[in-house]
Formats: sequence, structure tokens, C-alpha cells
Amino acid sequence: MNPMLTLIRKDLQLTWRDRSNWLSALSFACISLLIYSFAFDLVATDLKPLLPGVLWTTFLFVGVFASSQSFQREWDSDVLDALMLAPISPTAIYLGKALTNVISLLAIELVLLLLSTMLFDTAFLTAELILVVVIGTIGYISLTTLLSTLGTRARARSMLFPVLALPLLIPLLIAGVRASSAAMDEPIGSAPWILLLTVFAIWSTASGLLLFPLAVKR
Repeated sequence: MNPMLTLIRKDLQLTWRDRSNWLSALSFACISLLIYSFAFDLVATDLKPLLPGVLWTTFLFVGVFASSQSFQREWDSDVLDALMLAPISPTAIYLGKALTNVISLLAIELVLLLLSTMLFDTAFLTAELILVVVIGTIGYISLTTLLSTLGTRARARSMLFPVLALPLLIPLLIAGVRASSAAMDEPIGSAPWILLLTVFAIWSTASGLLLFPLAVKR
């Protein structure tokens, strides 16, 4: 565990030092919610059933945007090769980067939930909804952290990454929207959708642990 904690601390320090990528993601998310709120003000209808879809669409685009560069700094400076040669398990490297991304994304998502509460006059900071967001975030960050290693050598990686990631995230999007709707007292049973989110998170994490050593080989 010590190497992984060291990597997490290092990644968090570098993320804070070079935070332009995450601040850009946060700015994009806040602007997206503002645009949605202005657009919805023009529609005289009940907005509550639409809000889970708005939230999860924003979450996924922000996650894809922010995590696409997960290993780019290490790859450009050949630090990733040094890490793979060091007496550190590839599992620790992957988990360290994934947990760093999860912590950073959860911070952004908390800001988005607070902003959504103010913009849409709906309570988003409930225990069940936060649980849904945490499980979903672990699921899509585990997958996007793995996929970020696949596009590091491609010249068109900024276009390749979302093409790879977004189709694979459709089951998570559906389950996240449904589970969030149930958490917001919409007439939908939440347990099956939370279970699907959990299964997706386990699958994506297991896939990352198994495929990461192969993905980082030149």
C-alpha cells in the first residue's frame, strides 16, 4: 500500500500544481449547467425528471475531458517507463492514478451538485444520490483511466479517446440516470440500477487491473 499512497500523494500534488486541465473541466461543467438552466427556463414543464440526465451527461463529459490526459505527462517525460521498471506493482500505478482521478472528479461533482441545487431549486445533496454518484464515478474513472493509456501514443488522441470511451459508458449512463431519478423520489425502483452501477464499477476496475500492464507496454 505504501507505494500506491506515495503515487497518490505525488499525483495530487502535481494535479494541484498544474491544475489548468481540471479547472478547464470545472469551468466547462459549470457553463454547461448554466446553459441548461437558461434553456429550461424557456420551457414551462416539470424539470425534475430531466435533471438526472443533465447531471450524468455533464459528469461523463467532464470525466472524459479531464481524465484523457491521465498518463500524458508521465509518457511525454518517460516517467512511466521508469515507474514500470521500478520495484512497484503495475496495479499500484494504475490504482494510484485512478484514485487520484476519482478524488479530483468527486470534488468537481460536489461543486456541480451544489450549483445544481441553486440553479434548479432541487435537493441534490442527499445520502442516496451521493452514493449513486460515488459508485458511478468509480466506474467510469476506472475505465477512462485505463483507456487514457491507449491513446497516449496516437497523434489524434484528443479525438480517439472520447470515441473509445463514450460508447462503453452508455450502460453506466443509463444506470446512473435511473438510480439518480429514484434517489430524487421519481417512481422508479433504485436497487436494480444501483446494483448495475456497482457491477459496472467492479467490471471496469477489474478490467483496468488486468489490462493496464499490457496497455502501457510499447
